[in-house]
Amino acid sequence: MILRSAWLRTLILSSCALLLADTVVAQTPPQPTPDNALKGMFAAGLDSLRLALNGIGSLAGGTESSGAIWQVDLRTGETQRIGSAADLAWPVPSPNGQVVIALRGKQVVTIAVGDGRETSLGPPAEWRKLIGVAPDGTVLGFLEGAPRPHPALLAPSGRLTELPAGETERKRNALLLQEMRDYADGVRLEVRDSEHGGRGRDIFLIEGPKQRNLSNCGDDLCLQPSRSTDGNHVFYIRAPRL
Repeated sequence: MILRSAWLRTLILSSCALLLADTVVAQTPPQPTPDNALKGMFAAGLDSLRLALNGIGSLAGGTESSGAIWQVDLRTGETQRIGSAADLAWPVPSPNGQVVIALRGKQVVTIAVGDGRETSLGPPAEWRKLIGVAPDGTVLGFLEGAPRPHPALLAPSGRLTELPAGETERKRNALLLQEMRDYADGVRLEVRDSEHGGRGRDIFLIEGPKQRNLSNCGDDLCLQPSRSTDGNHVFYIRAPRL
């Protein structure tokens, strides 16, 4: 009888312990996996750029081109070249507009808008395209991958992190890889053939029924546009047509 009572007490205590453990598990919120946390960081960075993923536009043959970085002030129409390099691609401005980040082959570089000073950022990698810069200075872009490019984050410290190319983000990534840019305020940046009879291409700003040629590049190729955070400047690549 004493043995049976002891067994019952043990059983009851064990059952209570299991119920308490279940309650603790139920009250503990699920912890994000590293992949999901990184995907959240990438998505938050995209939100800060105010991009609108409305449709797929033509790549305009500009994905492999490199050239000089130019800036246009949308308020005055004034254009200026940033730095002296002529072998850069996919320029994106920093949140404060003082630095432009671009690709030189496999290397990410920063170029000061004021004096054109260059600095390498992070290790060389198989970059496909830069998308923009988050408020904390993290660069968003895509690395080449199989069967398709992968999103990537490049921290201000130079740490490079590749994200998985998940199926749920496949359509979004396809839109981000296009050369056209749509923004949440209704502005669109497009690359089109020169409207002045030249053999080159130009950057057009489209807002409702209005459109404006920002580059007037003649026979040169003006490509890969992006807009500053404040919406006042557009950056692009200008390259001679070979």
